[in-house]
Amino acid sequence: MATGTTDPKSRLFSYAWLVVAMLCVVGGLNYLDRMMITTMRSSIIAAIPMSEAQFGLLTSVFLWIYGLLSPVAGYLADRFNRSRVIVGSLFVWSLVTWLTSRATTFEELLVTRALMGISEACYIPAALALIVDYHRGRTRSRATGIHMAGVYIGQSLGFVGGWLAESRTWNFAFVVFGVIGVVYALILAFSLKDAPVRQRETARREEVTGFADAVRNLFRQPAYLIALAAWGLLGVVSWMINGWLPTYYKEHFNLSQTQAGDLRYQLFFHSDARRCAFRRRYRRFLG
Repeated sequence: MATGTTDPKSRLFSYAWLVVAMLCVVGGLNYLDRMMITTMRSSIIAAIPMSEAQFGLLTSVFLWIYGLLSPVAGYLADRFNRSRVIVGSLFVWSLVTWLTSRATTFEELLVTRALMGISEACYIPAALALIVDYHRGRTRSRATGIHMAGVYIGQSLGFVGGWLAESRTWNFAFVVFGVIGVVYALILAFSLKDAPVRQRETARREEVTGFADAVRNLFRQPAYLIALAAWGLLGVVSWMINGWLPTYYKEHFNLSQTQAGDLRYQLFFHSDARRCAFRRRYRRFLG
């Protein structure tokens, strides 16, 4: 006789994929909120006069702080409740996104970009760790790949900021996505949970490594240093394009702010789609 109950393992498996779906949205907002400022340069400079170097600094200060704090963010994700780190990060950076709409001087914009770098740095390490907690076996690569697809979609939707800035005001764009992020953070506060202890822990108890020891061990590994250099160089090129391609399109091809942003993000959308397809084929090749 059927009891009408669901197998706990089946419920956990279903929730594990729900976690990935919820984090896809967060990952999309993570990149959209940081990227959309690059598509509304004209609108922002018209309201807050600044030089080209100052506008570039708005991106640079975010990247420097984000990069320097990422290892610390990973340490927090290892030591504290990962779902709470994610929710807290989303709530704070969304609040900062909304606060950006209130900026009236270059200095205020610079402060909000710095605060965004601090708050957004906490997301990716905690999100990837939480996904791995729920997907310990054959679904791990697929789950992380789906999450990264959400990140890429968010990056590709950055043109929406330019469209909103052109059709309404640049402030309005930051208000919209700030409010969306705050509301979604409140939803996740009740729906996103850490994996059960048995999912997080292996049969043997792992030795806890201190933060300083972990950093020293990493820098002793040649493979890590090579990867660090490669990703660093890739980041330099990528963010030069991210930051200035919409402006180049607008000024050299006489496009509107919306058209320039859309063209730039179409390029990155197709690039990201090919990247995801390559990763899928590579995983199949490895078996």
